[in-house]
Amino acid sequence: MSKPIIGVIPAAGSGVRARPYTYEVHKGMFLIDGKPNIQRHIELMRDEMGIDEIVIILGYMGDSITSYFEDGSKFNVRLHYVENQHLDKGWAWSVLLSKSYLAGRAACVMLADEFYLDSNIGKLASANLDEFSVYVPVKSVEDPSVIAKNFSVEKDGDRIIRLVENPVSLPNDLLGMASFLVAPTVLDLLEDAFDKGRSSLDFVSFVDDLIRLGSKVGAYDMSGFYLNLNDVASLEAAQDAAIKSRLAVT
Repeated sequence: MSKPIIGVIPAAGSGVRARPYTYEVHKGMFLIDGKPNIQRHIELMRDEMGIDEIVIILGYMGDSITSYFEDGSKFNVRLHYVENQHLDKGWAWSVLLSKSYLAGRAACVMLADEFYLDSNIGKLASANLDEFSVYVPVKSVEDPSVIAKNFSVEKDGDRIIRLVENPVSLPNDLLGMASFLVAPTVLDLLEDAFDKGRSSLDFVSFVDDLIRLGSKVGAYDMSGFYLNLNDVASLEAAQDAAIKSRLAVT
C-alpha cells in the first residue's frame, strides 16, 4: 500500500456483559496487567503496524478515555475523537464516523474490547488490499463457546464466504475476531448501506453483506492469544495470561 493506514478504535459501547466492572470503568480502559486495553491497541498499532494516527469513537464514559490519552502525544501518536450519539445504529455506525479522517487511506479497525497477546496480529496491516477489500483475522479454537460469543467464519482457501455474528450453530472450529483491515472504498459502501435505510448494523453483518454482493473478503490466519473482553471471566483470563507472559519473559 502506497499510503500509510489509519487506526480506528470503536469504543462507544457500554459493556453490559462485563458488569459490574463497567459500572465504573469503560471496558476499553480495563487494566490488563496494569495497562488499559485501548493503550495496548495504540501501542500495537504504533509499534507493529506503523500507524501514527488513530480515530477513537466515543460514547459511554468517553471522558475517561479522552482525559487519559489526550491528544496522543505522550504515546507518540496523533489521536482524533468522534462521539457516537446513535448507539442504537450498531457498531458499524461507529466505524462509519471515522470516514472523514481516512483521506483515501485504508484503515485497521479494532474494537476496544479485543485483547491480543503474543500474536501476529500486527502483520495484518501489511496484507494485500489489491487482492481483497477486507481482511478478517481467523483462528481455529477448541472451545465452541468462544465462537458463539463472537462470530463464525466459513472460507474457501484464503477467501471468506460467510460470517455469522453470535451463531446458533457452528459450521466448523473457526473463530472470527473483530479487527479488520479495510480498503477506503469499504466505508463508502457502508455509508451507502445506511443511506439506503439500514437503521442498525453491526460491522460483521455488514462485511457478510459485502460477501453476498460479490466483494472479496480475505482470511488472515492469526496465531497467539486472543480474547474478547465481553464478560468478567474473560477479563480475568486476559489478566492471568498477560501476567504469565510478562513473568515468562523476565
